[in-house]
Amino acid sequence: MRILMLGNSLTLYNELPALLADLTGAEVIAHTRGGARLAEQLNPETQLGAQTLTDLEKESWDYVILQEMSNGPVTAKTAFLESAGLLCDKIRQNGAVPVFYATWAYCRGSEMLEKSGFAYEVMAALLSAAYHEAAEQNDALIADVGQAFFRHSETEKLYSADGCHPSVEGTMLAAKTIAEVIEKDQKEKHKVLAVETMPEISPDDPRLRLLYMYQMLLKYTDPDHPLSTNQIRQHMLEEHGISMHRTTVPVDVALLQAAGVPVQARRSRVMLYNMEEMRFELAELKVLIDAVESSKFITEKKSRELVEKLTRLTSTAGAENLKRNLHTSGRVRSGNEKGYYIVDAINQAINDKLQISFLYTDYNEKKQLTLRNNGQPYTVSPYTLMWNGDYYYLVGWYHEKKRISTFRVDRILTRPDILSEAAMPAPEKFDINRYTREVFRMFDNEKTRKVTLVCDNSVMKGIIDQFGPDVIIKHKDKNHFIAKVRACTSPTFYGWVFQWGGQVRITAPKAAVEEYREMARKVLEQGG
Repeated sequence: MRILMLGNSLTLYNELPALLADLTGAEVIAHTRGGARLAEQLNPETQLGAQTLTDLEKESWDYVILQEMSNGPVTAKTAFLESAGLLCDKIRQNGAVPVFYATWAYCRGSEMLEKSGFAYEVMAALLSAAYHEAAEQNDALIADVGQAFFRHSETEKLYSADGCHPSVEGTMLAAKTIAEVIEKDQKEKHKVLAVETMPEISPDDPRLRLLYMYQMLLKYTDPDHPLSTNQIRQHMLEEHGISMHRTTVPVDVALLQAAGVPVQARRSRVMLYNMEEMRFELAELKVLIDAVESSKFITEKKSRELVEKLTRLTSTAGAENLKRNLHTSGRVRSGNEKGYYIVDAINQAINDKLQISFLYTDYNEKKQLTLRNNGQPYTVSPYTLMWNGDYYYLVGWYHEKKRISTFRVDRILTRPDILSEAAMPAPEKFDINRYTREVFRMFDNEKTRKVTLVCDNSVMKGIIDQFGPDVIIKHKDKNHFIAKVRACTSPTFYGWVFQWGGQVRITAPKAAVEEYREMARKVLEQGG
């Protein structure tokens, strides 16, 4: 077995390649330079890159281990993922298996960690998430040494004096972690049984003609854009090299119809064929595209990708009509690229009735991302996701506090871990519909209160917009009504009351009245 290691001093320190060779029995070669990034391994103009590219082209390897510069996957994630993808392509061409050597956060209390601007737990979690994303994108193995450091750093001396490089113990932990991943993969390979494969199928195999016909009708036709017999024959010849007789077209269409494919055949001056119904109507797709483009939860990059995919759900002619002219007023969007994966994991856990665990973030006064709960994960039995004020919220049982709580999804650091423990059923009297109405833009885990509001008649629409048509309303006098609501009495709620300029007043409970007055007093003092 031959292993090639591509990295920098974190790969070479304390003779990690030699330790890995001893543990695996393999020949291990390392291409490293202090501070090197994976991008350098791809650059033929550098000594390191030229050597790596030559060895990937001319030498034979079983595994190639990739290690990025210590903070690169966090501070330059896009460049890291791009370089990782290009290297994995070359590794696959070589016939080898790519393995990501995920490194660790700088040591707690070290000067390097302080300069990085990250909390230890945040850097550890972001490094792990970036390496796992690279592994998922490239169907590669991952040796998450960083998480091994995270688990053992408080009980073992894993760092050297500089707070970045590993101690001898740290290097040994890295070697064992990488070796375990390779040994597991070797065992899996030995378990694989040889299976008989079909002979290679040529792209112009006549058996594929019917599938090509179906794909073509999906791509080019809809009720307003049919294709004639000759147009179908021309497409099949140009795109697939298949020559069809004019009488073959109606026969193939009849076969598709017999299989339940909604193809319509109608006679005009010539025979015309089209898909009778699309998966979405154009009007439906336009609404979906507007929703995606205006959502604050979806990042700019992911918004472009989703819109592009939505346009593929209709014919090419229909796609031209999907060009939207929606202006979203320069709204602030989420920076969490993993948001949709987070939502997907939560949905899966809800469907499977399992608990989840995740890290929850905040920002400090220096605009640095920090972790709440002293860096410890939250354990939650998820009940539902709700959408409020352009954000997703998770509602579930918060096990550490033994209560139902709400968490803003874009503040969850990375994709939650789905645990094996069964979720706790919702309390018997818990009404999710009532709860989502009562929790007023809850950004955290505050409890709700019953609040009495005296309102001018002109703000009825605003009350119903916020609390729903079932809100309890009583007549007070000819100009005012009383609304009794449940709300999270946070600054967000008090700010909503303030915006009505006295047309909405809090009269109970007394604690809420005093809090509102105190907040207003502080604002006036600071303003003066």
